[in-house]
Amino acid sequence: MKSRFSLVALVCAAPLLLGSCLGVRPQLIDEDLTIDSAVVWAGEILVRGVVTVKKSGSLTLLPGTRIRFERFDRDGDGIGDGEIMVEGELTAVGTEAAPIVLTSAEPNPQPADWKYLYLDFARKGEVAHLLSEYAYSGIQIHFCAARVVDSVFRYNVDGVRFSTVKLELSGNRIYENTHGLRYEERRGTAQIHHNDIRDNEIGIFVVTRAEDRTVIEQNNIVGSRRYAVKMGLNQHADISLPRNWWGTTDPALVAASIFDRRSDRALGQVHTPEPLGAEVAVHPEGR
Repeated sequence: MKSRFSLVALVCAAPLLLGSCLGVRPQLIDEDLTIDSAVVWAGEILVRGVVTVKKSGSLTLLPGTRIRFERFDRDGDGIGDGEIMVEGELTAVGTEAAPIVLTSAEPNPQPADWKYLYLDFARKGEVAHLLSEYAYSGIQIHFCAARVVDSVFRYNVDGVRFSTVKLELSGNRIYENTHGLRYEERRGTAQIHHNDIRDNEIGIFVVTRAEDRTVIEQNNIVGSRRYAVKMGLNQHADISLPRNWWGTTDPALVAASIFDRRSDRALGQVHTPEPLGAEVAVHPEGR
């Protein structure tokens, strides 16, 4: 089925028509929507379905766009099914004064009210000054290249999750999630630096297939309620997280905050060389 929103969105695909469309665009996507051309969204949008950006399509979110997802659970797994799935191009670049917001539409929002912003074999992924909250995953990135900067991921099950990527993740605030950062490397590479990964249940969850190709340095990894870093059941290789701030310079305290070979001999070990002596400065996106 095609949403009422899609008809107007397609009319607005041409940049020259954007100004005339902004004032009349409907605010409701009330069923599943497929985007297969260039579409621009702005303003306040309520989503009651699954949005899919096909390979031939692109979705641009303008600064100040606010997308709210109503909770619905078609498969009964306890996770809201509202989502934006990107196979084509995503440009979600807000500003510090006018961030893009993805959030729950529920009166008492909870983690997993909606599913995720998901990039899967996407042709392009550019994200900046975005706030993503109350999702199962604030953002998931798989099998593609992407850049995610100066954004906030909070009150989710997974703040940021990825596998098999070429990813830059920097200047972000990732806090009050079950897992701040969750990843499976699977021969992918990522540059993760100058992020504030704070007050999560688990700061970094290395699920499996990591071979120390992901560079995680110059971050604050602090305040984790269970573990600063946790190795998954099948993560057998060692990884290194150099030059991060752990809230302390005491090696014994840092080691005590990590679940790895020292807790389970079947796992690899997390090495934390050259720990920083103070917090890393992160771009001033507010909490």
